[in-house]
Amino acid sequence: MTIARIVFTRIFRAKRTWAIALLPALGVLTAVVARESGRGVESYGHQVRNLVIPIILALVALVISTSAIGDERDDLTILYLTQTTVPRIRIVVETWFSAFMATLALMTPTILAEFALGSSVGVGGGPLADLVIAIVLAAAGYCALGVVLALLTKRAALVGLVYVLLWEGTLSGFAAGARNLSIAQHARSLVARSVDPVTRAAIDPPSTGAGAAVVALVLAPVVLLALGQRRLQRMNLP
Repeated sequence: MTIARIVFTRIFRAKRTWAIALLPALGVLTAVVARESGRGVESYGHQVRNLVIPIILALVALVISTSAIGDERDDLTILYLTQTTVPRIRIVVETWFSAFMATLALMTPTILAEFALGSSVGVGGGPLADLVIAIVLAAAGYCALGVVLALLTKRAALVGLVYVLLWEGTLSGFAAGARNLSIAQHARSLVARSVDPVTRAAIDPPSTGAGAAVVALVLAPVVLLALGQRRLQRMNLP
């Protein structure tokens, strides 16, 4: 995992990483405010639906993963690696893994804050465990998407932002096909599978069941990383 260690170290040395860490800090702050306000289970549901998964997690994962590949392209590290015997899939997977672990590290305070919020409003251990599983699987998917976008374009962060705000934030609410290709929608479906009806309504899961959501979240990084390997094999590097 030499590549992974190098990329992971580079991620946490970058100023953008500490700038994007303000988003998880915002998640902690809003969870504390919601807990103190005593608004009930709806506050937990709205936090998950509108902030934690589709905004904080998505943006942190995409910024971290796109910059991980982008930095390798800018300093020509990826060029040197492709000229060695290191398999392309290893370059892609280890870069993704570093971004994935960095994302989870940054998201840990928000996860703990949501645990505290959920516990205070009566959300049980099973649903809270589903929240952690959903965040982990969604983070894997978003990081894989970011790696692929960074291999496709130098404006990967911008394209990722369009995906989060336009595709997931708007189109997935109206079109079933767009919903099926939304990481956030599948993550919300998983979170909502075992909560009470009131909280489930606040989270607003898609029509797909939790089982289908888990399958989609597991397959997403596998498919995306395979596409990333194919792209790296065919792209012309400087």
